Amino acid sequence: MSNLEIHEDRGVEYLLSPLLGACEFLRHAFSTRRGGVSEAPFGSLNLGNARGEDPEFVGKNRRRFFEVAGMYPRNVAEVSQVHGADVVEADEIPEGGDIQADGIMTDKPGVFVAVQTADCVPVLFADPVNQVVAAVHAGRCGTEKGIVENAVRRMKECYGSEAKDLIAALGPGISGQCYEVGGECILPFQQRYPDWRDFCMQINGEKWLLDLPKAVNLQLRSAGVPEERIDAAPHCTFSEAARFFSYRRDGAPTGRLLSVIGIV
Repeated sequence: MSNLEIHEDRGVEYLLSPLLGACEFLRHAFSTRRGGVSEAPFGSLNLGNARGEDPEFVGKNRRRFFEVAGMYPRNVAEVSQVHGADVVEADEIPEGGDIQADGIMTDKPGVFVAVQTADCVPVLFADPVNQVVAAVHAGRCGTEKGIVENAVRRMKECYGSEAKDLIAALGPGISGQCYEVGGECILPFQQRYPDWRDFCMQINGEKWLLDLPKAVNLQLRSAGVPEERIDAAPHCTFSEAARFFSYRRDGAPTGRLLSVIGIV
């Protein structure tokens, strides 16, 4: 496993996975909050249409982000994220409409799939053998429900992807040292995952620390993705306020980060 690399171009900062970057058939990027035109509290590279934000600013920010990251999508496929475990094909999303899910996949050139986050862990997948990509929004609830494992399963069902061939990159999310939750949030992990102690630590009474990035990483490996084919971001959205949006830190309203991947 290697770490994501920070890049900057024309004031716009973004992160790239070395593993995904070696795949010539795709482009990808994880955004930060640096380099946009949005005003507080969305300053400055807000890439999501949060309530109270100016859609024109979001449009300008997205154009800046895609351009400096070398991505020129014919279509950006997104879903209404609901903290679940459903993963859909980009073709299933109705034109001019939306669909509730937390993961999107495609094998179509020119179609880029994207998820928005502000503490949850974004995961970008690539299958270099069958030339398939996917983007997943792995929040606490989605991770507990097995969205990462479902994404691996769905890529095999729809495109014949084998877990051993997949590359996965985890984008910036809240770290285990900063994500404090109540015992009721830990119980579902205790009931479903035998290795729950590896990413859950009790600190006092009913208070726990949940290491969401580690839980996602363990799910990937459990699903059959080799550890050496997983990249991760050594960053915490909560503690790095100058670089990332964080809903847990700032509350609403706040901006959104975008994690995107597509076939060129």
